[in-house]
Amino acid sequence: MSTSTSTPSHILTGPHLHIAWSTRILSVIRDIMVLFVKECPPLWSTFLQGSRNPRADMEGPYYIMGAPDRQVEDGKAVLATAEELKAYSPYLMTIVVTSPKGTPVPHATFDWWQADGAGSYSNTTYRFRGKFKADVRGVVEVLTVAPGEYGPQGYQRAGHFHVIIGPGPEAKSLEPLTTQLYVCPDNDANKMGTDFLNYVRSPRRGNMNQSWGISAANGSVPFKGFPELDVADTETVARVARWNQKLTGDGLRIVAGAQTEIRLNEKGWSLL
Repeated sequence: MSTSTSTPSHILTGPHLHIAWSTRILSVIRDIMVLFVKECPPLWSTFLQGSRNPRADMEGPYYIMGAPDRQVEDGKAVLATAEELKAYSPYLMTIVVTSPKGTPVPHATFDWWQADGAGSYSNTTYRFRGKFKADVRGVVEVLTVAPGEYGPQGYQRAGHFHVIIGPGPEAKSLEPLTTQLYVCPDNDANKMGTDFLNYVRSPRRGNMNQSWGISAANGSVPFKGFPELDVADTETVARVARWNQKLTGDGLRIVAGAQTEIRLNEKGWSLL
């Protein structure tokens, strides 16, 4: 059975869809074109998107075309199965997409891919990959897991979500944004200092999530050393409660998460 988003608890069922060899080959060709043409490391920070939007980041080599729809409700998406959530713990990422003036971008689109909690990407299935949309307020809630770090010793990349955000049909004057959202233990941005991408662009410390945790859902231990969710943040507390109600049947609860606002640029002149 292919992955589904229609179960009563809104958790994906497996197995994940297989990626055809033809899609993998086309994706590699696309990735090479993006690296050397669209992003072009020598120019990315000074002339391309890295200079125009402080939340931009390079795409990286693991993008796969044709990711499935992961929408479960208006402005809500799920990237993991119950088994994956149990293995790595549920993390709730909330993103608000706005225009340069701070107004919401309704139905902004997302193309998302990430490593699992152990830092491994799947390039043979659409595991932890998917597309979805924000609601009319430009808000999307993504139930997933905190991605693990990966890379050779001394050059590790902090865990991160890869995201390509599109403006949607109601904000055609805005341009898409490619970014990465980092998840560092203890919310310590210094852990981004070993990133081997720092050799081709400056560290994107502004893209580090200020994650919160819920110790009571993690055996009374702070998840990855994150500070406790502030109970005065009633909006987030209510958001977590709604998701926990959906997760009850699977014996799961949100252990951590973050929220961030990302502003898209107006379309304008650029080299590409």
